[in-house]
Parts: sequence; C-alpha cells; structure tokens
Amino acid sequence: MKKQISLPTQSEIALQNLGKLIKTVRIRQGITATAMAELMDTTRVTLGSVEKGVSSVSIGNYIKALSILGLDLKLFDVLEEKLTGL
Repeated sequence: MKKQISLPTQSEIALQNLGKLIKTVRIRQGITATAMAELMDTTRVTLGSVEKGVSSVSIGNYIKALSILGLDLKLFDVLEEKLTGL
C-alpha cells in the first residue's frame, strides 16, 4: 500500500470534496464503478481511492476521471482564470 501523503487540512478537505464530486457525477451519469474503472484503465480499488480523495493516488487518475466525466476542461478553465489573476 502506498504511503499516505500528509497535506494541510484545507488541501485534504479539497481533495476529499473532489473525490465526492467525481463519485456524484459518475452516478448521475449512470456510470457504474466497474465501468468507470475500466474506462480509466485502472481497478475499482483505485477508483474507490479517487472517490474518497486519497492523497497517495496519482494526479493522473484524478485527471482521467474528470476527463471521462467531461469535467476536465471546466477545471482547467477555473485554474487558468485563477492563475491569470496572479
């Protein structure tokens, strides 16, 4: 098992919320956990970790899940807007 990465509390909460969002949207789109894991080319265990917001899961798995759900471009638009304002 991968070592859990220690994050600041606010970041940990944000990652958990991202996982909840991924799960909620997946369910609303009628995608089963098995189908989603197959689309991500990963296991249901890893998908479960993504949906729980586990920090040791690679960012690639989060991005892949967001992409499958059609949320990746929205995320990048928000990030780009925030970064432009810096």
